[in-house]
Amino acid sequence: MHGDDRREGYYRYRGTPKPDNTAVQAEKTRRLLRDSRQRLSFNATSMRAVSVRLNQQLAQALCDGMKVTRLAAAAELSRWTVRTVGLSADDLVPSGVPAEEHLALIRQLKSELAELEESKTTLEDRRLKLLAAARRRGVLDDYELAALSGLQRETIRKMTWGIQPEAGAIPA
Repeated sequence: MHGDDRREGYYRYRGTPKPDNTAVQAEKTRRLLRDSRQRLSFNATSMRAVSVRLNQQLAQALCDGMKVTRLAAAAELSRWTVRTVGLSADDLVPSGVPAEEHLALIRQLKSELAELEESKTTLEDRRLKLLAAARRRGVLDDYELAALSGLQRETIRKMTWGIQPEAGAIPA
């Protein structure tokens, strides 16, 4: 195009082209999978911390003379598990905390652990639906899905086999 194109009758579009729909969906999928992986990682870290606190509380309660059966019922664990936790902590001294206080704290920690497990299940279901939608639509290849989700490629293929993606799995 030479000089002043307006006199020649040429039209030049000066706007921005619309982004490719596949590219937009791919970027949204990448962002959602990164967020999902981060949330699952945070959830796992939180679960480990609460589990450690529960085990410490069980061991302290055993050290303070509480019965294994009573602790197992409060923690909803087997007596064998409670005994194993108690035997693993050998550097404890009796604290003098009343039994009811131990039981209340154990129940509270068990409740927190159950909530974290429920949220983990929800996060994993959401990730599964997102992976299924991305595979079905061909937005990303299996290797990129594996890298973004932290799962192995074959695991993703097995997990998503036969799952129909929901309409809102990848927001438009």
